[in-house]
Amino acid sequence: MNKIYFISGVNGVGKTSIMPHLKVVLPVRKFEIHDFDERGVPGNADGRWRISETKYWVEEGIKLAQENKSLIICGFVKPADFQELLSNKDIKIVLIFLDARPEVIRQRLTGRYSKDGYFNESQTVIGKPITVFIDGNIYISGQMKRVFEDLNSPIIDTSDLTPEEVAKKVIEFI
Repeated sequence: MNKIYFISGVNGVGKTSIMPHLKVVLPVRKFEIHDFDERGVPGNADGRWRISETKYWVEEGIKLAQENKSLIICGFVKPADFQELLSNKDIKIVLIFLDARPEVIRQRLTGRYSKDGYFNESQTVIGKPITVFIDGNIYISGQMKRVFEDLNSPIIDTSDLTPEEVAKKVIEFI
């Protein structure tokens, strides 16, 4: 049975970094791989937008299943967004969570948003000061991990792995 795989996690855990590796290894005739945000993120993106995009990707996955393909989506999604979709009889939805230790998330995001190892304290990301953005991601990661554990979803700690190694672990679940 073809499936939709949502690979989720907060900023800095490696969702985008594994995509090229998945695309190299998984056969294109059997899988399509997309970034959750590739259609664009509006300035006022909120939970309603995320749920709308989730539904869009599920509809795309159902269409691909008719072509005997599975869909892999890498991006920040919350299991609560799937409550009504998880029991969809048309297709199986699998949630995979990428996690990392708090200090690793902080290091990766600091590196992403800094120049020469420093970031401007007044810099904002999604309308929040950079330090608040990073702290929020660390906090949300812990909350989300517990939810994914409760769902018995696969969880991959990316802290000490290369993107290629993480992609291999994802493929093991697929």
